[in-house]
Amino acid sequence: MIQIQRKEQFTNAAARLQKEHMGVRRHEPGLYEVENKTKGHSYHVRIERRGGLTFGGCTCKAGMRHGQRPLVCKHLCAVIIFLRAIRDMRLRASH
Repeated sequence: MIQIQRKEQFTNAAARLQKEHMGVRRHEPGLYEVENKTKGHSYHVRIERRGGLTFGGCTCKAGMRHGQRPLVCKHLCAVIIFLRAIRDMRLRASH
């Protein structure tokens, strides 16, 4: 799991994300399925809150690097963009 702290963590992942079309859907609370529609692969991304901090992890190779620190992958980036869009829509609707 990677602690999500700042938007700079997503710079490289966002660049990779722009090259491929992704679909995001909520699988269960805190678990999202991200489908790479370009390649036809699906991965699961988990978002958790622990002690007021946000953590995320993915089942792809970059997110599951053994013996090394996991990377912020394009799938995790897609879920963060998705969640921020939903949050912004809810904020606009409440005003």
